[in-house]
Amino acid sequence: MEQTDSMEMMKEMIRNEIQSIDALTERTAFKELMEGVFLGLYETNLQMYGELERRIGDELGYDQSRYRVRTGVIEREYFDGSHHFLSPMEDNDLEEKHYDMKEIVDTVREKGEFPLMKVLLCCDYMELEALWESDPVFKGTITTEAPEGEWEIEVRLKRNTAYLERIKYLYHLFIKNGVPWQTVNAPYLYKMADVVVTGLPKELDGQEKICQVTIQFGEYSRVVRQELIPVWNIQKLTLDGIGFPTPCGDHSSYEHNISIHEYGSEHAYLAEDSQKIQSVTQTMDKLRIISATGEAKKWDVYMLRSSKDHRIDRYTYPLMQNGRSESFAEKYQRKWNQNIRTRTELAHFIRGFGLEEIGRASCRERV
Repeated sequence: MEQTDSMEMMKEMIRNEIQSIDALTERTAFKELMEGVFLGLYETNLQMYGELERRIGDELGYDQSRYRVRTGVIEREYFDGSHHFLSPMEDNDLEEKHYDMKEIVDTVREKGEFPLMKVLLCCDYMELEALWESDPVFKGTITTEAPEGEWEIEVRLKRNTAYLERIKYLYHLFIKNGVPWQTVNAPYLYKMADVVVTGLPKELDGQEKICQVTIQFGEYSRVVRQELIPVWNIQKLTLDGIGFPTPCGDHSSYEHNISIHEYGSEHAYLAEDSQKIQSVTQTMDKLRIISATGEAKKWDVYMLRSSKDHRIDRYTYPLMQNGRSESFAEKYQRKWNQNIRTRTELAHFIRGFGLEEIGRASCRERV
């Protein structure tokens, strides 16, 4: 609208100027000059400014709700690889566990421990800290064939930090892509533990074939949950660029375009910073990446899937998200810039995360 008004004002000024010229020849020459050169340059200039405004608007435009991260844990037997928005945080969690005795024996003798499995410790913070401090030793049994036998082993629980490292990496992706970071609500990940073998019978030579591994967790059996897969609403994609990179005005950066039409523009996308990314902008079904590399390449892109739960979805352990539902008091505060510093307001803020029902759940459903 502003550009249209500006153009009309410019045309009106030119018409007035033309009318002020008395000589017919000069008036004709001036009119042709304005029509053929000046107005064309002016229109081109307006179009360039309009495009610049749109690009700046796209880069500044940010919908916080589109970048919400949901996390949870799902029993392996219930996980559906075609789920509409959840993916494993670690792809190898879906692989069936097969143990090799030689690998176990060699690893324990060289490194002192062998990671056997991952478990969730379904207990509160104080009990969890007491467990780490006491560092209990558990007994286990490996049943083998060829030769047949049962071998007693020694195992311990060890903090699992691999999933938290994934959250740390996600933080860096947000920052590199110029997206404000929101702390991820992932309580399950702080209660994941590795079950590691720390002691084996000396008689084992690694040639035995394992049939079954059994662990006796003793008093902690009530809190240990096995066969769980940490999941989130993020999927890694590898996408091709569209056409050739376009040099930017700074003569050192290039613009790359990537089509996301196949996956949908309703999702949010983060590009991996393997080529010194300067900015990432999503416009409809296309990503525009400004990078220092001038070569056409495949891009690793992380898709934050936006989807509502289906009625047939089944979650034994509730999913968590880092988005909140604002209360009336919070909306009032934001509008009128008036802080309400009371216990009631604090209660409203906490309820905004939707965790009340989880707090009332049984130990199996709590984190």
